Amino acid sequence: MFFLLLLLLVFPTPASTGERWFDRHSEGWFWYERIPEPETVEGDQSITPSPVLPAPLSTQWIRKNIGDYLDRAIDEPTKEHVSQYLYLDRFVKEKAERFARVGKQVIESDPMLDENVRRPISPAAAKIKDNMAYQVREAVLKKIAKKTGLVFYYRGNCSLCHVQARTILLLSMEYGFELIPISTDGHPIPELPNSRIEHSPPPTLNILTYPALFLMQPPDNIVLIRQGAISFAALTERLVEVAFQQGWIDKNEYLKTRITTETWNIESQPVKQSLNIKPISSHHQP
Repeated sequence: MFFLLLLLLVFPTPASTGERWFDRHSEGWFWYERIPEPETVEGDQSITPSPVLPAPLSTQWIRKNIGDYLDRAIDEPTKEHVSQYLYLDRFVKEKAERFARVGKQVIESDPMLDENVRRPISPAAAKIKDNMAYQVREAVLKKIAKKTGLVFYYRGNCSLCHVQARTILLLSMEYGFELIPISTDGHPIPELPNSRIEHSPPPTLNILTYPALFLMQPPDNIVLIRQGAISFAALTERLVEVAFQQGWIDKNEYLKTRITTETWNIESQPVKQSLNIKPISSHHQP
């Protein structure tokens, strides 16, 4: 007994052992424990900024609220509600009219925006512009015909090929293109009596349908014009396009064949200034 009392004096019992574990069984469960409030630091003035609301009757405000005005006017069509929506609707139309009026003034005073500069709006002036482009296109096609020829692949049993053959013949006679007609089924078209027979065209031409028209520059440069039927007018435009892409005519000649004048260029300085586009300066680190 003496030794037991001695042990109790040397090793005192912790205060917590007086509490039964069952009396603390809810400890650790967040819905029983009270979470202490975070301490506020004196001098902390950080406040969440309130959202910036659009100005009343601004475009952003109208876009956000006009639907609510309309819904209320439809659901509760009192004079007050309907009148409020109609006033707002009229206000929007007035803003749009002012924008259109100023826009018209800006367009008419800026050749980069004026469609009349690209192509005359007046029918008489537009006809003159078309005639000028037509004359240049005629000269360009005759120039192309002196250095290139047409290669026409077709099938004698193809109805579209017969129609296209007449267009190709007219084009050849009009501008002086040398024409090389080639039948791939061994049946020449009567309008093309000098046709060659070639049952297997070169795979590099990638002919998927007939008729197929190519523009050839001796000795071995051959360029696809179109596979399938194409009108005479579209064919002349396509020939000019290909000639420009191949470098047979320069850009100045090509632009003169167009019925519209090229004015817009996103890289031009006036456009960059109007859009407030600033060049990005590249700094090379040593």
